Amino acid sequence: MSFCLYSRAVAAASIAACSCIAAAQSGVGPETSPDPLIPESSYFDSLPVVLTVSRMPRPQNEVPAALTVLDRETIRATGYRSLDRLLRLVPGMLVAKERGSEQWVSYHGPNRDVPQELQILIDGRSVSAAYFGSFGRNSFPLAIEDIERIEVVRGTDAASYGTNAYMGVVNIITRHTAEESGATVSVAGGTGEYSEVSGRVVTHSGPLGLRITAQHLRDEGVHDLNDSRDRHRVTLRSDLQLGEHDELSLLAGLTDIARGTGYPNTPFNSHPERDMDTREHFGHLRWRHAVSPDEEFLLSGYYAYEHTSNEWAVNTGPLQAILGPASIPVNDNFTTRRQNLEFQHNLSPLQGLRLSWGAEWRRDQVHAPFIFFGRSDPAEESRRVYANLEWRAAPQWQWNFGAMAERFQHDRTRLSPRVFLNWLPNEAETWRAGYARAWRNPGVFGRYSDVRIFAPAGTPIAGLLLQHRFVPNPGIDPARLDTFEIGHARRFPAVQGSLDVRVFQERIRDQLVREQAEVPIDNPFQGLVQRFLPPSQWGNSHGTVKIEGIETQFDFKPWNDGTLLLRHTMMRVRTDDDGTADSVAPYSASITWLQRMGAWQSALTLLRVGPVRAGNGFSPSFHYTVPDYTTLDASIAREFRLDGGQTLEVRLTGLNLLGRHQELANFPVQQASGDDDPVNRLEPIVMLSVSASF
Repeated sequence: MSFCLYSRAVAAASIAACSCIAAAQSGVGPETSPDPLIPESSYFDSLPVVLTVSRMPRPQNEVPAALTVLDRETIRATGYRSLDRLLRLVPGMLVAKERGSEQWVSYHGPNRDVPQELQILIDGRSVSAAYFGSFGRNSFPLAIEDIERIEVVRGTDAASYGTNAYMGVVNIITRHTAEESGATVSVAGGTGEYSEVSGRVVTHSGPLGLRITAQHLRDEGVHDLNDSRDRHRVTLRSDLQLGEHDELSLLAGLTDIARGTGYPNTPFNSHPERDMDTREHFGHLRWRHAVSPDEEFLLSGYYAYEHTSNEWAVNTGPLQAILGPASIPVNDNFTTRRQNLEFQHNLSPLQGLRLSWGAEWRRDQVHAPFIFFGRSDPAEESRRVYANLEWRAAPQWQWNFGAMAERFQHDRTRLSPRVFLNWLPNEAETWRAGYARAWRNPGVFGRYSDVRIFAPAGTPIAGLLLQHRFVPNPGIDPARLDTFEIGHARRFPAVQGSLDVRVFQERIRDQLVREQAEVPIDNPFQGLVQRFLPPSQWGNSHGTVKIEGIETQFDFKPWNDGTLLLRHTMMRVRTDDDGTADSVAPYSASITWLQRMGAWQSALTLLRVGPVRAGNGFSPSFHYTVPDYTTLDASIAREFRLDGGQTLEVRLTGLNLLGRHQELANFPVQQASGDDDPVNRLEPIVMLSVSASF
């Protein structure tokens, strides 16, 4: 299916939807009634109060940003079991997989190797990795059942969250223990030897609520890759009401995951088949003091720990004639620790004014002797002060001002401002226009990674440098993003629908890119190795990257008990570098149909993504673009109510039902294949699950 045909199909669906809306508003068309699939409190019936954009609870039509909200019932209806699948329902989001156990999440891009432009939060706690500064791809520490809703800010929100919110924010809000009780047990099985067992229990004792969730997951992933996964996870949430105005909440978790990675026959065995192990634990404590409906204080602190074991041996390849068949031990083992303290104060000092301000301190420390040669446990501290002000200048005009002053210990203080004006001509319509600036800090890995491989002991050239794989760049500058946007949001109450259109221009200067490094050649052996495996470093690109585009999000109910979610994005990149331009998908579109039929519930999602240079691994002389692809996901469930009041749900879910396709390339492996046929193609997956609630 070509882009033109697909775009026409989306346009036709939108026109048909608008026709249904017009008919419904004139009293003609399907009768609307409450839908058990989506409750009356959802965003189809009334505007939700969102928390993320300015850190203040505000109606969605009054915030200075475009938003996508996935509520609990929508998440449940899709049958998706992972965050990466849910984020495919967000316009402008590119979510791809190289293999089953890893996900690659990007908003707009442009990207090379590791996307680093999104801030992902769980109840306000950053889960962006301290090592790469990006989303931890392999061990998302939360069960889907514990999510209340997901708020996605489409566009920079650095004025509220700093460097990691460079192009957007994904805030995952977990369920409060007061909202549920009882226990749930689930089992699932599927293709690829997929199996999952999970249990949740929620209990209350006076002012204390407690929830414990435990899960075990195992699968073999893509059948022709070393892609197995074995994950254990336990999370806890407790909420203690200390009085009329105070509440204490704790979220903690443990994750242990073993997974396969690597490929056979890579040059010098540089990325071989092997097993990786990751162990994580975290604790997040929050105190909330509500002085009045218009004023509250929040104080939070958290600690996060991650240790990953990733070891292998590089062989001597063409050097065997001199060194013999020696093995050189290599590892990417690392341990990270993050400590964070944050204070926030929300208030309304005057009529028509709302203010949220606060301060934050964070310390990230990395222990990785092999990755940071000659540097002991590099650490980075950051301090932030922020404020967001909402001013209702007139009944229909609202200003939003925000700014974040942020300082990293290796850089000067930088300011991320935001100015937006919202015009609300009536209760159902909002126009917004604004400007925002953001900075992207390179982090300790971007500045100080220094990986060197030496000839092993027992060889004639023991101790000789064979490869300088990663070269430090302490002088690298943060990337700068300037965003201009105009947006329009409208509600259609007659069909419980909402439309949001965002037109944007993003200008990036000093973009962070992985590039080939110039290093002195100390010996001929190093020269031979680096001909096949060139050294690289993080640096700043030259010139300005301009991304222009339009995003459309349209959700509505055209008939009883049925919901359609339409998403469409078109983008154009202007830059002197072809690789950067190719790393942005020119278009993406999706249609999701959710349907309730009595005790039956079904979901169908068709997704189309344009060609994009999305991948990982460093291969500077190789240019490859992942072909455009179309995927189809489906889910159907039947709920049974038992005599004792228990409920039983049986669900069948299928992913990638249109056949094998490639979403993400490993560039060295693709280059080694010798042709343009995609490798690492994902396969259809079918899963059957049974869940019982007591």
